[in-house]
Amino acid sequence: MSAIRVKIKFFAYFREIFGAREKELAVEKGSTLKDVLNRVIETEQQREELFQGERLKPEVVIMLNGSVVPAEALNSRRLEDHSVLAIFPMMGGG
Repeated sequence: MSAIRVKIKFFAYFREIFGAREKELAVEKGSTLKDVLNRVIETEQQREELFQGERLKPEVVIMLNGSVVPAEALNSRRLEDHSVLAIFPMMGGG
C-alpha cells in the first residue's frame, strides 16, 4: 500500500465532538474525501453530526485545501499527499 498523509482540522463544536483541533492520518493513495471522513469517525455520535444516512448534512461544510467541496463530490474527490481537510458548521450571521 502506498500511503499519503492527510491533515483534518476541526472547527467550532466539531473540536469537542472529535476531541481535537486537528488530526493527521495516513491513508491509501487514491482515497476519496468520503474514505477519509469514514476513517476519522470513531463514534456513532461523530457519524450523526456529519451524516444523515449516507449523505453529508447540509449544515456541514467540508473544505479541501481551502476550497469548499460540494457534498455530491465527496465520493469522487481524491486526496493528494499533505492535503488539508477542514470540517466546520455552516456559518450564519447578521
